[in-house]
Amino acid sequence: MRARNISAGRAFRYLSIGFFILALVGILALLISDVLHQLRFSLVHQRVGSWPLICIGLSYISFQISAKRKQGELIKGMLLGVAFVFWGGEQLLPPTPITTVMDSMVITIFVVDLGLIIIEHLKRKNHEMP
Repeated sequence: MRARNISAGRAFRYLSIGFFILALVGILALLISDVLHQLRFSLVHQRVGSWPLICIGLSYISFQISAKRKQGELIKGMLLGVAFVFWGGEQLLPPTPITTVMDSMVITIFVVDLGLIIIEHLKRKNHEMP
């Protein structure tokens, strides 16, 4: 049983690395596209830019699954990864009520996640960052 857990953790680490590399390739594609389109905001920019967000979110989710973390930290990390996936996903969708809901969820997750980090650090007596 333990060998299976180790190999699953390793598989998720490799998946995390793969998605991270895809996110970097996506950034490169975005920058090239931006130069080719003379830095004008366009639908192409929005579509190409969605993929690095989705890939880095999937990379972070995979990383969270591969690491041994406390349940609360795991949930916060997973939510942050999901927020990036939603953020990228909404870039691919036309304006609809569902897109608005996704956008509100992304904003909520980002604000709550950073708020929890701030609260956690303010509770510490030494006020040092980990």
